[in-house]
Amino acid sequence: MKIRRHKKAQRILGFYRNNFNIRPPYTVLLDGTFCYAALEGKVKIAEDIPKYLESPETKLLTTQCIILEVEKLKLLKKNLHGSYMIVKQFPVQVCGHEGRPVPASSCIKSLLKKENPMKFIIASQDNELKNHIHESVPGTPVLYLHGSAPTLEKPTEKSQEEAMNTHSTITTYEQKTLHSLKRKLIGEEQVEPERKKKKKKNPNPLSCKKSKKVKKPQQQTEGGKGKRKRKKHKKPGSVHHHVQQEA
Repeated sequence: MKIRRHKKAQRILGFYRNNFNIRPPYTVLLDGTFCYAALEGKVKIAEDIPKYLESPETKLLTTQCIILEVEKLKLLKKNLHGSYMIVKQFPVQVCGHEGRPVPASSCIKSLLKKENPMKFIIASQDNELKNHIHESVPGTPVLYLHGSAPTLEKPTEKSQEEAMNTHSTITTYEQKTLHSLKRKLIGEEQVEPERKKKKKKNPNPLSCKKSKKVKKPQQQTEGGKGKRKRKKHKKPGSVHHHVQQEA
């Protein structure tokens, strides 16, 4: 079961890595609700989260606003003292609200803005905050606890649409880079040459040329008669003449 969960997590992280450049070492921003759920589920955040993300160098952060909010709430509810002890052990991310703290969810929203420029993974059980991320900050991974199991949410439809739009507007330089990488990994694509259509050829002009030989008409004598053939007369001294005389 754990293997399937880890494979699913890597597929989800692969989506955010390829489309929104969220790469290891990951930066996880935790709020008080997540720390409270971790205490209830006996989850060791510093050990289990990096193991689940398969990134030992994962940074776990919180903000001063989040710590102060949990500190105020623990005065009202004694069972939040443990959450306060957990949340304050993590390094503090500068949020810009020093001296004038705001509610934890507002603090996280201000850090995310519209495009999550710091590439945070948000670890929270706050449904209102998660809905805000789904609607207004596509491309932001959300991590929550399902019982005692850390779980990454599937990419929302808005995140998938944003990924499609990002790929459809790649620059010429990026197209050339993709083409060169594809050529290295796959090899040159063999493109079949286009076959030329055979055109009907005209007949050879030499074969159609009329013969230059012209038949000479027979010469006619005066009166319209044809040329008279000459009779051959043997000379008296020939052999044939002597034979006739002896006869």
